[in-house]
Amino acid sequence: MDGRAPLEQDPTDPKPPRALGRIGNALALTIGGCAALMALCMIAIAVFGQMGLGRVGAGLTGGGLLLVSAPLIALTFSRPLAKGLLLLAMTALAVFAGWLCFWPQGAASPSPAAQAAVIAFAALLLFRVYLARRGRGGNPRTG
Repeated sequence: MDGRAPLEQDPTDPKPPRALGRIGNALALTIGGCAALMALCMIAIAVFGQMGLGRVGAGLTGGGLLLVSAPLIALTFSRPLAKGLLLLAMTALAVFAGWLCFWPQGAASPSPAAQAAVIAFAALLLFRVYLARRGRGGNPRTG
């Protein structure tokens, strides 16, 4: 024992105190669980409900919300798994946005600003993945 209180943090230690980590994990699990429950309810209403219009939209929204809530739920158990699920969700979002902006549609045409935003999002996502992969060989605390 070095005489310090259990929750006192060493100024040179980059890790946050354990209490903050536990509160953050509990908050992530609560938010992710609520989002997943809402997504499952939306999917169930779209599949089993008696709704006529908007059934496909409710199912797609529920599926997207379920995809986004997965990293929050996984964060409490495994950070690498949460990072992988977040990468999957962001990639799916980039692909879906690209499909919406660049697939030929008869009724509506997206603006050039929206197309530029989709291209910028996909480029930033690829650049972030490149930086994460490049930094793996160095310091284990950076990645």
